[in-house]
Amino acid sequence: MTQFEVSQHAKLLANNEGQSREIKRLQVEDKQMRVAFRDLDLYCGQLEAENERLKAKLARYEMFETATQVWGY
Repeated sequence: MTQFEVSQHAKLLANNEGQSREIKRLQVEDKQMRVAFRDLDLYCGQLEAENERLKAKLARYEMFETATQVWGY
């Protein structure tokens, strides 16, 4: 190999190593984002369940309020 070929080979190896590090970094970032989205999805589900519970509670209070007005309380 000529000095130029050795130099080019070294540059390619360094470039490949840099790309490998970038790919690994992106894979870690992808995993973190997937976990974050999963957590957000679970939290949204909890909020939706709480919202339904509160709607049912409000409906009971409104029904109670209507009943007391009908009976004159």
